[in-house]
Amino acid sequence: MHAILLAAALSAPVHLTIAAWTAPPLPTATQAAVKRELTVSGRAGQSVRLRATGVAHGWLAAFCTSRVCSPESVDVTLPASGRTSYEFELIRQDPSAPNRSGARIAGDDGSSVDVAPTPH
Repeated sequence: MHAILLAAALSAPVHLTIAAWTAPPLPTATQAAVKRELTVSGRAGQSVRLRATGVAHGWLAAFCTSRVCSPESVDVTLPASGRTSYEFELIRQDPSAPNRSGARIAGDDGSSVDVAPTPH
């Protein structure tokens, strides 16, 4: 019985939450972007590939840290704390693109969170 519970805990998807970005802008971030804080939590050392889907045509999604912004997807390995955050950006690149875009952030482990459409 304990082995079954352990196996279930090890295969559980990460937990994704999205909130307003309240920290100072990251040096890698685009100033004109719509910004949200994406928090990924789970078991220390757990890995997941996150991908942004459902982004409107003419918009780009990016997962940013203080070192780099990764367009459309990012590979995450949780630190010892079991929690990490990204500045998730939606960037309107085409002037003829819709004025707003949302997204769904989906993990290859079945996790997901929706980002509500926000006007640029």
